[in-house]
Amino acid sequence: MGGDDTSDALTLDGVSYTFPLGGATVIVGDGVGVDDLNTGACAYSAFTDLLSDCGTSNVGGSADSAFAIAYDFDNGFTLAGGAGGGTGTDGFFTEEDASTIGLEAAYTADTYGVSVAYTDDEATTYWSVQAMLAPEGYPSLSVGYETDDDDADAIFAGLTFAEVGSGSVSLGMASTDLSSDDYYQYELAYSYPLNDGMTITPGVFIKETSGDDETGVVVTTSFSF
Repeated sequence: MGGDDTSDALTLDGVSYTFPLGGATVIVGDGVGVDDLNTGACAYSAFTDLLSDCGTSNVGGSADSAFAIAYDFDNGFTLAGGAGGGTGTDGFFTEEDASTIGLEAAYTADTYGVSVAYTDDEATTYWSVQAMLAPEGYPSLSVGYETDDDDADAIFAGLTFAEVGSGSVSLGMASTDLSSDDYYQYELAYSYPLNDGMTITPGVFIKETSGDDETGVVVTTSFSF
């Protein structure tokens, strides 16, 4: 089988360095997001990108390179923040550069948590809230809410059943965009370990649109070494 006509290539999507600074943790590099050290309060493991981060994906902003810093008070409270910009010739944090600033405060315990995040990428300002409840012996519930300075908003809700056979079941829904249109995406996935280093996740999703709804069935495989 020849592969001369394919465009497949191995690419490096980021380089970062993480180090302690006093009692805090710092990460800096290319491909780093301003939210990379955010604690969050989401117990849901998403099957599709839209439902990741409990539906509050804009907290990362639009920076290509950034630094982030986080401090853990060792009592459940954490603070995190970061700043970043583009990688063009205009430089960082200039009038020509699309800079991003993010902040987060969170409190997490064994069975519940809540976080509030703020992101300003110059073009738009976002606020987001995550909360989770994970009582022992019951499925965990995660919710998310995000809004911007144009008064557009998005919502998320998800359940995770941690012990179903040898794996776990995730059932979630989220708004398809930060807008006033009431379109949603739904997903159902089952994740189970095939062996110590491989996890298989088959799932199905339905995405509402202004035309025909989109339905997909996908199987993902993750490896760890």
